[in-house]
Amino acid sequence: MHSPSDETLMAQVRDNDLDQLTPLFERYQGPLFGFLLRLTNDRDTAQDLVQNVFLRVLKYRASYQPTQPFRAWVYQLARHVHADHWQKQPVPAGDLEAAERTPTLRRAALAGVAASSDGEHLQDALALLPAAQREILVLHRFQGFDYAEIGEMLGCSEGTARVKAHRALEALRKIYFS
Repeated sequence: MHSPSDETLMAQVRDNDLDQLTPLFERYQGPLFGFLLRLTNDRDTAQDLVQNVFLRVLKYRASYQPTQPFRAWVYQLARHVHADHWQKQPVPAGDLEAAERTPTLRRAALAGVAASSDGEHLQDALALLPAAQREILVLHRFQGFDYAEIGEMLGCSEGTARVKAHRALEALRKIYFS
């Protein structure tokens, strides 16, 4: 049996058929959790943020345009939820810029990265990237967005998104292999 598209379901939610939010939640809860987990490196925070994303889906449902891909729209909401969360919280200790300004913190962070296994090593290195670089890599490499979609989310061209991703990947390589 053919299930309705995300856009059809969201159009129904927009028109106050709130029961249609359930299949959207079932489809996107896992991928959004993975996205937010990679950005926050904290399971509890990621779970809370996923809930906040779906609260915003309800709150801003009237702004959804059926011609807009739901996937891009919901990830844009997730980006905003993540940004809002960090505006309310102190800057994470793993922020690369803060680590570079503090030699002791940088050495400790890099020592921690070196002590972890490969998968953890990569996640730890990713956590040391500035939030904007981490986000673009997670969107492209882990969530499967193409550069045109990322450019639309970031308000830039596909080429600019590609350059930003390349720079982020280079920064990740420096951290990972140091």
